[in-house]
Amino acid sequence: MKTGMTNKARAAAIIAAAGSSSRMGGRDKLFADLDGAPVIMHSVLAFEKAESIDEIIIAARFDSIVKIRQLCKEYGITKPLIVTEGAETRQETVACALRANSSGIIAVHDGARPFITPEFIDRIIGLAPEKGAVIPAVKVKETVKVVRGGRVISTPDRDELYLVQTPQVFLFEKYQEAVEKAREADRNAPPVTDDAQLFERAGMEVFVTEGDYGNIKITTKDDLPCSELRIGSGYDVHRFARDRKLILCGAEIPHEEGLFGHSDADVAVHALMDALLGALALGDIGRHFPNTGPQYKGISSMELLRRVMVLINEKGYSPSNIDITIIADRPKLADYILQMRENIAEACRIPLNRISVKATTEEGLGLAGKGIGANAICLLKEVHAMRQFT
Repeated sequence: MKTGMTNKARAAAIIAAAGSSSRMGGRDKLFADLDGAPVIMHSVLAFEKAESIDEIIIAARFDSIVKIRQLCKEYGITKPLIVTEGAETRQETVACALRANSSGIIAVHDGARPFITPEFIDRIIGLAPEKGAVIPAVKVKETVKVVRGGRVISTPDRDELYLVQTPQVFLFEKYQEAVEKAREADRNAPPVTDDAQLFERAGMEVFVTEGDYGNIKITTKDDLPCSELRIGSGYDVHRFARDRKLILCGAEIPHEEGLFGHSDADVAVHALMDALLGALALGDIGRHFPNTGPQYKGISSMELLRRVMVLINEKGYSPSNIDITIIADRPKLADYILQMRENIAEACRIPLNRISVKATTEEGLGLAGKGIGANAICLLKEVHAMRQFT
């Protein structure tokens, strides 16, 4: 929990994630890839970063509960988290989540609305103590027709029409009151499609605050932004040298010899940097970090990798996955593979499960006894401005 917010409104995030994705052509929209992370994790991470959120409650389909818990662990969710089973309708799903709520303010959000930001969340929650019920909305830009039987019936005044978004924020006691009053008003009413409808049926006020046109909900496969993909490959080799540390993917490997080079001679990272730069036609590491430059003498290749990542991100791209193969007859590297993966994941700012590091030998041929080589392949994806998990 972040400090400095003790006098400000705090809330529980209620994420509705039990939908069937029936309009996605067989794909589960919550787990569809968006800029290298599942759609739902963009939503969860926004609430993780929002200072006003104390806990996160996700109501999901029964067959998704374990997967969502595992994803939250992989993406480093640290706030109190509950993943519970949802229901057939949105109203019932939110009700399931609210059984686990202990907060005085709730922020109800669509799990398939991934472009939300922490700042947006904090702003709306800050209005809840005074307003009681607040929803974000944007004005309709185009003319809207009421159509029945294929014929236009009327044209509503679009100045009064708004597209409603989430998170919708409520004082919990007000929400409970709205549920009871709405039930008393009409026990046979159809399920609501958003939580503000409960307040409308109960005759209770709902206040509107400015939404964000980018805060769209993923409903069909056409709603998923298309990212341009770039593939890069890199290869490097360094010979053994005495009185040098052996560094591979930022990990120091105990060995009687290191590798010769102007920097720390991390051959695996050099191959990776060439792959990243090559994917965007940005030249090679010799162009960016020449071995004639005194500022690069003995420098950590992991530091150079971070500088390459700045270049990659400035071009609007981020790695989707990385595969590195280290070619070495000696030393044995199996015990250091996990550390290598973790180092690369940290420098490239992508999840560990998208980093592969393997070691192989040349069976006494080629480099055997002379040095170590490395081959790297990467896939870069175009990064959208709303990305949350980096």
